[in-house]
Amino acid sequence: MNGGANLTEKSFEERRQALRKRVQQKIESGDSEEIEEIVVSEDTIVEDEKIIVRPMIDLDYNEKSKIRMTAALIILIGSILGIISGGILLQGNPDDLLNSSLFNEAETVDITGQILNSQGVTINNVTIELSEHNSNVIIQSVSTNEDGYFQIYNVKPEIMEITVIKEEYNSIERTFRAEDGLMSPFTMKEGNSSTIIKEDTVGNEEGWSLEAAVALSTFLGVLTVITGFLGVQASVEVRRAKKYRRTQYLAGISLFSRGLIWIGPILILAGMALNSLVKEQYEDFIEE
Repeated sequence: MNGGANLTEKSFEERRQALRKRVQQKIESGDSEEIEEIVVSEDTIVEDEKIIVRPMIDLDYNEKSKIRMTAALIILIGSILGIISGGILLQGNPDDLLNSSLFNEAETVDITGQILNSQGVTINNVTIELSEHNSNVIIQSVSTNEDGYFQIYNVKPEIMEITVIKEEYNSIERTFRAEDGLMSPFTMKEGNSSTIIKEDTVGNEEGWSLEAAVALSTFLGVLTVITGFLGVQASVEVRRAKKYRRTQYLAGISLFSRGLIWIGPILILAGMALNSLVKEQYEDFIEE
């Protein structure tokens, strides 16, 4: 393209020199009418040359094609990073993951609790009995101190039962999952100690099980790989330059591939931006 421009400029300059030489010759010969015709002809050539040179400011077809190929390459790289990220999520064995040290529970935990009456005043010297779930065998037995606190050490991190007993108060039997830390307080009501009020905090627990967490990780891995392949298809569509909107939609969906967290999406967005600059190259593009 630059070579063609140079040739045009050179040809134009040669023509101007030739015209000037003719004008000079006619001046010397005194033919004014032909001089006017030559000047008009020169102005026409200059005007024609302006029409020819003006479009050279815009990008030509080949340059826009290079931009489109660059956009396709960037989208492809970002999508491949997403596929790699999905493979990393899927490469672990769920059974190994569940049994790994990362998810292994502690062998024993220490729990702390406090006993209050209905007015919120602490109660001391309350008997606390710990037993396994659905078992009458008492594992440990402690009493609250003067501040109403108790501590039980070396408890299995399983579903357990605590029975709170104090004369002149209704007893409390709570089913819970043993975890390190402070339990929610026990509130005792005045009454007969043979009356047992049952509480179950296990059913109120929220959160994910390990199996659910692994299932979610697997789902995200599959989704990441699928959206990554859609990005690869978007890259192919950019190279084909058939349907602009479909190409941009595919590239947009591929953003969910999350290649290396943020690097992949940034590359795909950059590719989409470059692709928007050359959308007139697509067969279905209609300029508004």
